[in-house]
Amino acid sequence: MTEPSSTNSNYGGLLSDWRKRRRFSQLSFALLANVSPRHVSFLETGRAKPSREMVLKLADCLAMPKADINRALLLAGYSPAYLAREPDAADLAPVQQAIAHLLDGHMPYPAIGLDRLWNITAGNPAALKFLSDTGFAGHTNLLEALSDQTPDTSSIENWQETVGLFLARVQTELQVGGYEPELNQRVQKLATHFARYSTGAEIDRTKAVIPTRFRIGTRIISVFSTIASFGTLQDVTLDDLKIELMFPLDEVSRAYFMGE
Repeated sequence: MTEPSSTNSNYGGLLSDWRKRRRFSQLSFALLANVSPRHVSFLETGRAKPSREMVLKLADCLAMPKADINRALLLAGYSPAYLAREPDAADLAPVQQAIAHLLDGHMPYPAIGLDRLWNITAGNPAALKFLSDTGFAGHTNLLEALSDQTPDTSSIENWQETVGLFLARVQTELQVGGYEPELNQRVQKLATHFARYSTGAEIDRTKAVIPTRFRIGTRIISVFSTIASFGTLQDVTLDDLKIELMFPLDEVSRAYFMGE
């Protein structure tokens, strides 16, 4: 995977990178942003300097992550727009309460909080038990955990199917989101690891649900997930916060989570 060019050190280069990443021509982007193609060209080549309002307008049109919006502002000579607060900051209390509500309300099924790097930042009691039973308790990062497993050592019965789909998902995130060197490194490590053990078998994409099947003792526990995200967060640190809610796919799995 090539490194995204959004590591550019000038505003025009950063704007051009994001426009191309979103697959806009200068003309189509100009129409979307209601500016002239000439102005877009001048901004990208450095022949024109954008106002702060223009930087924010174009960034919003490109759906740039908040960290990259801050970077665009700094490169254009302006102060950042978004803060990176500490998790215990007073104005984040409602967010933390919402996270706790989602996690606790999903019992007896597992729910975990994940950051941009796929670090597990929170989990309800069901998730902590499930991670322990499936051999994930020694890891706080899902990418690292999967990179340390093989089809023979993992509790995941359909390892190739699960890891293949997960890898495709995080690779897409790298393309859509801002460049994160640490995330890029971890994804490349998992991609190399997966290629070493993959048999090249096709995934059956006609299925309504492709669960992850875990072997726990003599039982096969099948789960599928949904991801909840907060659409109005204005904090850089929490911009990519995700809550993964897991659900049982069959009666055997439901009984396991119910403690039966």
